[in-house]
Amino acid sequence: MISRGIGVALALLLAAGVAHSESLRPEPARAQVIARRGVRADGLTAAEQARLLGGETISRPMVVAAGQERWVGGVSYQVVRARPAEVLAALGNIAELPQMLPRTKAARLVDVTRRGARVELTQGNQLVDTTYTLLMKRRGQSELRFRLDPSRPHGIKDLWGFVRVRSLGRGQTLVTVAVALDVGPGLVRTLFEDRIQRVILDTPRQIRDYLEPRALARRELPASPSRM
Repeated sequence: MISRGIGVALALLLAAGVAHSESLRPEPARAQVIARRGVRADGLTAAEQARLLGGETISRPMVVAAGQERWVGGVSYQVVRARPAEVLAALGNIAELPQMLPRTKAARLVDVTRRGARVELTQGNQLVDTTYTLLMKRRGQSELRFRLDPSRPHGIKDLWGFVRVRSLGRGQTLVTVAVALDVGPGLVRTLFEDRIQRVILDTPRQIRDYLEPRALARRELPASPSRM
């Protein structure tokens, strides 16, 4: 159970527009289409805030179609008992990504440039999987942005989004995950698009389930004896 102090902090963040004003911003050519369709998270109701404080994941699904292009995904929120720096550090650790990202079979660092880190991911289930590369870059101390690198082999048409963290105090963090994915035309879109969207929206819950036990265990370790 989250303390009343954490609840007040979350309410202040929501009132300030931090949690409910997230909008997905793709590259300029696509931004016009997305912006016209109003792809953003609506304000959280009082009931949803209570559910969020109770440990649930709150999601805002989205579907945007424009000609042959069709993005699915949305914005999801989760309270995680870990500090913001711990969340971002774990997401920046390639070895931990398969445990933190749903349906991720493998992650490999390609290289690091001024544009950010290029990370190759293989995701899927027993029936189908795909490999693609994301360009990932930190923005300040509160955000990790990512987008598809089309210069490398990719089994999807487009992907972009962000993970944003906001401290709620007392070692807890409001994690916002926003993703827009275009798998491209074909059977995967026809047969699996709804399932893929549900997996996307479940991402912050998986981050919580993986990270919380490790963050809490670190806090419970005895302090190192001070040197004389």
